[in-house]
Amino acid sequence: MSARNVIIEARRPLQLLDWRELSEYRDLLFFLTWRDIAVRYKQSVLGWLWAFLQPLTQVLVYSVIFGLLLRVPSAGVPYPLFVLSGIIAWTYFTNVVAQASSSVVVQQDMITKVYFPRLLVPLTPALAYLVDLAISLGFTLLVAIVWTHHLPPAVLTLPLFIVLLVLCAASVGTFLAGLMVRYRDVRQGAALVLQLGLWVTPVIWPLEQLQHKLPTLYWLVGINPVATVVQGFRFALLGQAPPPMPMLALSIATTIAMAIIALWNFNRVEDVIADIV
Repeated sequence: MSARNVIIEARRPLQLLDWRELSEYRDLLFFLTWRDIAVRYKQSVLGWLWAFLQPLTQVLVYSVIFGLLLRVPSAGVPYPLFVLSGIIAWTYFTNVVAQASSSVVVQQDMITKVYFPRLLVPLTPALAYLVDLAISLGFTLLVAIVWTHHLPPAVLTLPLFIVLLVLCAASVGTFLAGLMVRYRDVRQGAALVLQLGLWVTPVIWPLEQLQHKLPTLYWLVGINPVATVVQGFRFALLGQAPPPMPMLALSIATTIAMAIIALWNFNRVEDVIADIV
């Protein structure tokens, strides 16, 4: 077997991604993803059941407080099903952002010993938690069929909103991972923002309430791509009103902008990660 020489060169200023290099290391990305999945459920009694027990517990709590006691409207569908369709999207987003933001610091031993595209590290959680998302979506689809006895034709649009959710979570996680290389208190700040984000994202309340009462706030909330994804999940799974096309376009544009900023920020620290961590 002949030796393989690897030449490490600085990336050009306007080159956000080296697709060829990422393709060469795709097996490593698969290994890191599989390792994250295996470690998460290793020596776990319930195993894969945790993938939907976590959102199901939240649904039960919110249904009692906001559904039974506060009588929050749910746009014509049972409140538990209404919340479940939003919780699964928000749970995926928070899990990915929380793990990706600290991934570079956690993997410092590997990063300082061998070269590979550092971008693979914060991207791994976005792929690993797709397994949990798939299990949660399967459970939600089953509940929706049992409860409503049908699935709307809009279920075919579900992959579009899943892609938007993955890109959004990966972008935010990568951006925070780049920041945490230099500023370790980003972890605490991110946890606080994620806790507050639940209340400004229409997970436990319908977005339509703002459309007529507070239209300006309605569009401000729409800038948050996760809000559009939550609305899209309810459209695809429950047959509710789809997110307006201007809001969908705004969310896609916001996600693309976040991805560009995240890659630019990560590239700025990639060359010195091994020295700082």
